[in-house]
Amino acid sequence: MLLNIDKPLRTSTLHQDTCAYIPRPHGTPFKPLEDMGRDGGWFAAASESQAKAVADLRFPVGEFKLCQYCAGRS
Repeated sequence: MLLNIDKPLRTSTLHQDTCAYIPRPHGTPFKPLEDMGRDGGWFAAASESQAKAVADLRFPVGEFKLCQYCAGRS
């Protein structure tokens, strides 16, 4: 699973590894992998609870949510 912390949208969204909304390769210049950039970051998570813990630590003002695309496919 990958957690997308998005500073401009003030959200932390958890995606399944196969989600079409995850950039390939993982991370972008402003949202790096395993670090916070200007617009946020992407973080690996083994579970939903681990993702919530990362979101609370890295971006506590953001709303945590599950990706609607991923949830609709499971």
